[in-house]
Parts: sequence; structure tokens; C-alpha cells
Amino acid sequence: SSVIVSLLLLVITGALTACGAYKKTEGSSDTLDVYELSILPHLREFRKIKKLPDSPFVMVNMQAYKHKAAGADFEGLTGRDAYQLYIDGLVDAQKEIGSRLIWAGEVQAQIIGSSEPLFETIGLLEYASPEAFSKFAKKPGEAPKARTAGLLGQWLLASTTLDEAKPAIESPHHLALPPAEGLTDKTGLTSAQIGKLLDGPPDAPLFIVDLLRFTDESGELYRPYRETLSEVAGEYGGGLIWRGAIELHVMGKATPGFHEVFVTRYANRSAYLAALSDPRVVAVAESRTNGLALQWSYAADEGKDLPL
Repeated sequence: SSVIVSLLLLVITGALTACGAYKKTEGSSDTLDVYELSILPHLREFRKIKKLPDSPFVMVNMQAYKHKAAGADFEGLTGRDAYQLYIDGLVDAQKEIGSRLIWAGEVQAQIIGSSEPLFETIGLLEYASPEAFSKFAKKPGEAPKARTAGLLGQWLLASTTLDEAKPAIESPHHLALPPAEGLTDKTGLTSAQIGKLLDGPPDAPLFIVDLLRFTDESGELYRPYRETLSEVAGEYGGGLIWRGAIELHVMGKATPGFHEVFVTRYANRSAYLAALSDPRVVAVAESRTNGLALQWSYAADEGKDLPL
């Protein structure tokens, strides 16, 4: 599908001549002081990619598309459809450099935080090395104009893998929702946030993408909560898919920035709420409160039949 192939090829190209950005600048408890999506990379950050260690690294790509594609050549197409034309010419190039898709999904809702426009797709693509990525980024593809026509903007975060694991093979049977009484206190979510979470397929696997900024830079204050929730998640049909440290914000801007990205799987929405309200997790909730300065969380579906 258009979404799946787009997420496989999370790329930028130096051959594009057009540029643009969507900016939102404001401040509140759950928004960034500066939030910007862009179509082209920040050259200063892009040059820093070559200074990363000569080893595999992951590009975290978060994309938003135009409702309608721009330009006469793309009349009648959605932004996502137009972007697909660009992507189609790059499949072979990605295969040639041995890129590995770790995970890709379509965002259903933002549970915590406020990104507007909302990111529609998120993907994790591992490159063999900074050199491999730099060479690939110079390829314009067969339809570079289609990228600008369809893409509203994106974040591209060069990241180092800290942890990666496969989810549980067997998911528990359907879990009933935890009792509503005290659920907001136990989970740390408001009733509105819980409502957003539950507004989706009740039995489908749920993927939570967390972007975290720590109060102590290193994340040590948050670690007890992270480790406990990761362990408990395995009892609710999943566990950690990938965790990485953000090294460079190559495209888009965030002030203040985030330190780490997590992708976690749960059997379903009820399982996620049950894990958050598990007594073992609640017991270490103080480390979450003390350890986090900012958190954005997205509920997502995983892509199917990915052409790796």
C-alpha cells in the first residue's frame, strides 16, 4: 500500500530544489516552544551525519502529508499518493545499500502532547553506516517533484539503537478494560487522553511511540519506571520493539528537543491500560514524574506485508 512503501523509504534527497516548512511556535505544558516540520534538511545537521560512528544507525522518520497534492502534474491525487510516485523510484536503491526496516506504522492518535499538523506515519529505518546514508540521500529518484508535491513536512531523527527486542509471539486473550475508578490516577493519563486511546480497534495490537525528554539528561531518574513497564508489558502481549537515543534532528525542529524514542507493543488498548495501572508500575510512578520533563505519545497500527 501507499503508506507501507512510503514508510520503507524514509529518505531525503539533496537534489530537491524546492523547500518549505510548517512552523508552530507556542508554549504550554504539553507543547514544544518551537515545533517545525520541514521538507529539506538543516544543512548544518546533515553534515554532522558523517561524523557519527562508522556503524549502523537508525533514522526515525515522522511524516505528515498534504490533503491534496500540489501542482498541475498531480491534480486529483492526495498528498500521500503523490509522495508514493517519488517513493516508487527508490525501492531498488534502498535494497542495494542493505537498509533494514525495524518497524513502521500509521498513527491513529496522539495520546500525550500536541503536534499540529499531526504526524500520520512513523517509521524506523536502519542504515548500514553514515556513508551509506549520505550516498543514498544524493539520489533524486525518478520523480523528485512528487515528493514536494505530496509531503507537508517531516521530522528526521538520526538515532543510536539502545535496545531492540522482538515482541511476544503469543498475545494474551482479550483483556477487559481495567476498572474505571482510579484509572486516571494509576495510569497518569487524563480522561480525555484515555478517550483518545480507546477510540480505535479494541482487539488489534497497539503500538505506542513515545518521545521523551528527561529532567536529568541521562534518563537515570526515569529508568526504574522504564525498566518496570518494559518487563510488565511482556505479560500484556508485547514488550519493547525499539529504543534509541536521538543524536541529530536532521529535518524539522523541536525546542526543547527529545532525548529518546521508544516503540512498545501491546496486545490491544485494554492491555496497555492494564499495564499502566499494574501495581508494579504504579509503585514506581514517581520516577516517571520526576524523570520526565516532556513526553509525546502516539497510538499506532503496525504496517503489514512490508517489502523488506
